[in-house]
Amino acid sequence: MTTATGSFELSALLGRLIAEQRIELPILPAVALEVMAACQQQETDAQKLSAIIHRDQALAANVLRVANSAAYVGQIPCASLTQAVGRLGMQLIAEIAVAVAVKGRAFAGRTCADLFEQLWRHAVITGFFTKEIARMRRRNVESAFLCGLLHDIGKAVLLATVGKHFEDGRVELAAIAHALQEHHATVGSQLARGWRLPPQIVEAIECHHDYDRAKTAQEAAMTVCLADMLAHFVSPTPDVQTVMASALRRHPVLLALNLYADQLDALLVRADKAIALAAGMA
Repeated sequence: MTTATGSFELSALLGRLIAEQRIELPILPAVALEVMAACQQQETDAQKLSAIIHRDQALAANVLRVANSAAYVGQIPCASLTQAVGRLGMQLIAEIAVAVAVKGRAFAGRTCADLFEQLWRHAVITGFFTKEIARMRRRNVESAFLCGLLHDIGKAVLLATVGKHFEDGRVELAAIAHALQEHHATVGSQLARGWRLPPQIVEAIECHHDYDRAKTAQEAAMTVCLADMLAHFVSPTPDVQTVMASALRRHPVLLALNLYADQLDALLVRADKAIALAAGMA
């Protein structure tokens, strides 16, 4: 092994920090939690949702920026959040608001900035496909986007931890990728519980690589599993082995979700939309 920290050493260190509860978990802004709660209330309208988001001016500006990106609007941009809610709907604006808040709290760091960017891009594309799969299967799509968006949030938390414990160049990139892959589901589910997210989202994060372990939200875990692979297929990342088309089509999760080849093709046709969404939320 070189002077740089290797996979085993880094994985062992992160394992100890997790066991000792010494991983610093970011706090989700109160406004984001209010947005999620407001969307569950029938009396919430465009003005009320806009007023909640405006309590955080930076968040409001970024939500409007994303809402006006090529992924969402046509040639005429929205002039206000109220107008954006009216055009895109409360659920979509809520998703954008939570995504913007999550990005600012968990997917930003000067150390390993490129890796944070890759993780965020993958998160957004996975969120997109999770929602598309749920819609295709005529399931509730309200929590689907968040299940996908947050599935690898443990990697972002652990990447920030690596940045605090090691100087640049002391850790091999392969070692970082290995350690994050080993521990991210545990940390991600801890974070989701800390944020008091619905149990369905917690279990989807915890079990998306092993959906047979899911006890109450196996379908959500399976949906994220497939969305994760679709995201890696349409937008490969250096830290994960490339997903081959043949492996994707043979994966047992398709049978488990009762999806057929033509439905998989219909999802893949949406790849450009997913990539555009990731660009809009960058």
